Amino acid sequence: MRILLVNPTTRIYAKGLSVKAQSPLGLLCLAAVLREDGHIVKIFDHNVENKGLKDCFKFNPELVGFTSFTGPMILDGLNLSEVFRTHLEVPTVWGGVHPTLLPAQTVSDPRVDMCVVGEGEATIVELADCLEKSRDLSRVKGLVWKEVTNGNVKIIENDPRPFIRDLDSLPFPAWDLIDPEKYRATSMGIKKSSLSLYSLQSSRGCPFQCRFCYNTIFNQQKWRFKSAERVIEEISYLKEKYKIERINFKDDNFVVKKKRVEKICRELYKNNLDVKFAADCRVDLLTTQLAKFLRLGGCEQLFFGVESGSPRILRFIRKGITLPQAMDAVKICKKMKIMSSASFVIGFPTETMEDIKLTQAFITRLNPDDILLKIFVPYPGSSLFDYSVKNHLFNPPQKLEDWALSWANANYQLSSVPLNMLNRLAKTMVRSFYIRKFPSKIILFLMGLLKNRISLHRILFQGVKIITAYTD
Repeated sequence: MRILLVNPTTRIYAKGLSVKAQSPLGLLCLAAVLREDGHIVKIFDHNVENKGLKDCFKFNPELVGFTSFTGPMILDGLNLSEVFRTHLEVPTVWGGVHPTLLPAQTVSDPRVDMCVVGEGEATIVELADCLEKSRDLSRVKGLVWKEVTNGNVKIIENDPRPFIRDLDSLPFPAWDLIDPEKYRATSMGIKKSSLSLYSLQSSRGCPFQCRFCYNTIFNQQKWRFKSAERVIEEISYLKEKYKIERINFKDDNFVVKKKRVEKICRELYKNNLDVKFAADCRVDLLTTQLAKFLRLGGCEQLFFGVESGSPRILRFIRKGITLPQAMDAVKICKKMKIMSSASFVIGFPTETMEDIKLTQAFITRLNPDDILLKIFVPYPGSSLFDYSVKNHLFNPPQKLEDWALSWANANYQLSSVPLNMLNRLAKTMVRSFYIRKFPSKIILFLMGLLKNRISLHRILFQGVKIITAYTD
């Protein structure tokens, strides 16, 4: 069977710049298992391909699959779904975080025929086989679909599919189906680091209970992992095949089992793979000893979810960390010369202006190398979504297309801070951070250039980023 896998656009454009287009790792994993089962697979990533629809039509797929999480990519996915259904009269199946959390509503849209709930590897293979051999779809676990009888539509939810226990059994992602060079260019034509190009998922899920996170439902707080040996094998393959220099671990939480991380880092060093990497880490899990192993293995950046500088808000969202732990984590990174990036969120339910001022002040005290600041979005599947609905703070959309919510242009209010002020505060806090960082960043980039460790295009990209902060 010929199967087309589509990654709708997630990029947000502003003043000539766009967010990073990241390789569609989930689709590459699905493509790998489909090819193992004998199917022919093509990937269309709308983030980097604007003129590739004709090639998709020539491919003449017999099934088109879409991935989606809650946000603007839903609209692009629906538009493309309609195009393929109209021109090719081909069935469409949706998967990913959002369809998993709201499968019945997703399938209720006339542009969606089926929905994969949860991990897709086993389900998509069984679905393809059933369609190819005209078998009953009710036997496919993890599938939600529409049965049409005499013009009447009935949504059928099959039995759930259990999690994949042995992640080592999965094949390597089908990297050969994409052109990595397409993930280097921004809308200004400036080349980016290869850090975002090659991704590896060494584990799935997260055992913690943050109230704003979808993981408590999507992965049911279960954490599963690939062995250290398998991780090294996959990195070695990417190094040999694609000459990679950097890799991004796309785990929900890379540092859960410290001994496993230490073993991965030891083997990276022992095998002289010379690959730099970035990963997510909770601030309460980082120790000086672990940081030494991370640095030994080639870690150059850690991403921390700090979320708030207000102790009250941290307790409210059940983050399970303290501000001193965040300070210690960033200090360890500075000591071990590992870049630190911290994410923050404003606009939580019950949040006051005083809470936001505490967050703003804490960002200054914390002084990480980079920050990511968002306005809270009540994503389905999270405890705070249920809280917001129960307390009449948020009316959830009743149609799939209305879930194209974006933290960049929030149009709802959940905290006590007026919405227009919240949007201004978000921009001001980011702008202030990068203005303060401007001198040090220029010095670091110039030092890197002189040592031939960093290219001129990265300096230009960061320079434009900071200039935009001044003029926004």
